[in-house]
Amino acid sequence: MQYRRLGRTGLTVSALGFGCMRLPKLKDNPRVVDRDASVELFMRAYELGVNFFDTAYLYDGGDSERALGEFLKHVPREKVIIQDKNPVGHQWWQLPGNEAPASLWRRCLEEMLERLGVDYIDVCLFHDTQLVTFRILVKAKNGLLQEALKAKEEGLIKHIGFSSHDIPFHIISMIEMSDGAIESIVIQYNLLDRRNEPVIDYCRKNDIGVAIMGPIGGGRLIHPSEVYQKALGAHSTPELALRFVLSNPGVSTAMSGMNSLDQLEQNAAVASDMKPLSSEELELIDKIQKENERLLNLYCTGCNYCMPCPNGVNIPANFAALITLRVHGLKQLAINQYKALGEANAEACVNCGECVGKCPQHIDIPNRIKEVAETFSALCKQ
Repeated sequence: MQYRRLGRTGLTVSALGFGCMRLPKLKDNPRVVDRDASVELFMRAYELGVNFFDTAYLYDGGDSERALGEFLKHVPREKVIIQDKNPVGHQWWQLPGNEAPASLWRRCLEEMLERLGVDYIDVCLFHDTQLVTFRILVKAKNGLLQEALKAKEEGLIKHIGFSSHDIPFHIISMIEMSDGAIESIVIQYNLLDRRNEPVIDYCRKNDIGVAIMGPIGGGRLIHPSEVYQKALGAHSTPELALRFVLSNPGVSTAMSGMNSLDQLEQNAAVASDMKPLSSEELELIDKIQKENERLLNLYCTGCNYCMPCPNGVNIPANFAALITLRVHGLKQLAINQYKALGEANAEACVNCGECVGKCPQHIDIPNRIKEVAETFSALCKQ
């Protein structure tokens, strides 16, 4: 396993992190975490050199933390880095009671420690933070940041950070507003979504740790992509996806939500023998993605001006499946998307012409929908 520095925290983390949001579930109750299977996965990850485990107060109603706590009974605490996320703002509707923000944050922290069965959390994050909540709740006088700093002084947490799906400018603004308190962040970044590259560059220059969520595109890149594999000769799309993320020098760790030993073994193999993509390979990816952007506009931008369809066809979703197939080359994912449409698929089109003229891209919707129907009708029979 390869290891990297998590910014100014000084922590040395495995290039592959274990995201604990999608743990195995019980076969007879798919809403309940299979604790034994999860601990088995954690133990195997630990054996493979993974030392960074990410969870959250809200994951699986606390069962994610409890399963991780079971695992921690079997390994030296100092050998494992635990990153946990405390709810902020818009997530509080899921919590009982009507407490003051700082009090609620503290109560959640104490419960997190209890579930994990530990005396401290290595990296404690404000979960899914947006700029508005950061200003109003985190950075406010007697707000959550002050409460976190107090917990840090008490030794309950070692380092402070946040996770966010906000826009890049807002993410950078939150870091700057923290006056140095934020030491590490969690953001999304993958082959299909590169918008946070300016954030990663900023963090590298300012010694902020960066843990990546969704390195395999939320599961979309587990499917073979003929587009990338033909161009780059990658053994598999997930391998290419992980190599792409870890080739960015500003990335500290790529967190993957693994719920099977096969996934774990494959990802660990990549992270253990990770060869950064060459400048030529990265240039080729840039070229492919620029061409993809051009093709996306030819197919559909998803503006929904064509909706609703009087016959129930979900026009943008049908085009999205075609984009997945033609632009990204993700054949099986495209088939899955199309099948999920059910009665809203392209075969429900009767060529009534109601959508004609509504598309600002001037797409010939009836003929394109016919193309979708013919394409997927053939693919689904294979």
